[in-house]
Amino acid sequence: MKQFVKNYFFQNRIEYLKVFMVFIIGIVISIMIVNQSNNDQKKEIKDYIDNKIELVKVNNYENKMEVFKNSLLRNLKNYILIVLLASSIIGLPIVYFIVIKKAFSIGYTAASIFATQNTRTAIIFICNSILFHNIIYLASIFIVLVSGVLFTKAFFERRNLKFEVFRYMFFALIGLILIIVSSLCEAYISINFLYLLKKYI
Repeated sequence: MKQFVKNYFFQNRIEYLKVFMVFIIGIVISIMIVNQSNNDQKKEIKDYIDNKIELVKVNNYENKMEVFKNSLLRNLKNYILIVLLASSIIGLPIVYFIVIKKAFSIGYTAASIFATQNTRTAIIFICNSILFHNIIYLASIFIVLVSGVLFTKAFFERRNLKFEVFRYMFFALIGLILIIVSSLCEAYISINFLYLLKKYI
C-alpha cells in the first residue's frame, strides 16, 4: 500500500505541479491587488487587522472543542462539495476556481498583514492564524482534484473503471483524514501557539 501511494504521487507529479501553479496564480493576484490599494483602503485593512490582533491580546483561548467543531463542519461542507465536483468533467473547472479562491483569500490576508504590521507581528500572526492548518487543508483539496482529473481521463479512455472508482474513493478518504487533521491543528495547535505568543505581537 505504501509503495502504491508513493508511486501514485510520483507518477502524477506533473498534475500536482499544475494545481500548485494555479494556487500560486491566486496568491500572486491577491498580492498585486493589495499592493495596488490606495491609502484609504490600506487604512481600512490596517484597522481591521489591528482589531483582530487586539482581540487575541485581550481574550483567553479556552473553548478548543468549539473551534474544532466549527472548523470541521466548515471544512467538511466544502470538502464534500469538492469530492462530488472533482469526479466530473463539468465540476473540475469549479474545483480549480475553488483552489484559486482559497489561494486568493490566503494571499490577500497574508499580504495585508505584512503591509500593515511589523515583520515579527506579521510572521507570528500569519503562521499561527492562517498558514499551518490551511496547508493541510489545501493538501486534501490537491489530492482530490488530481484524483478527479485522473478519474475523468480514465472514464473517457474506458479504462478499468472499477479500479479507478476504488482509487478515487481511496484518495478521497486520505483527503478526509487530512481535513480532520487540519481542523485539529487549527483548534489545538495553530491557535494555541498564537495565544502563547500573543505578548510578542
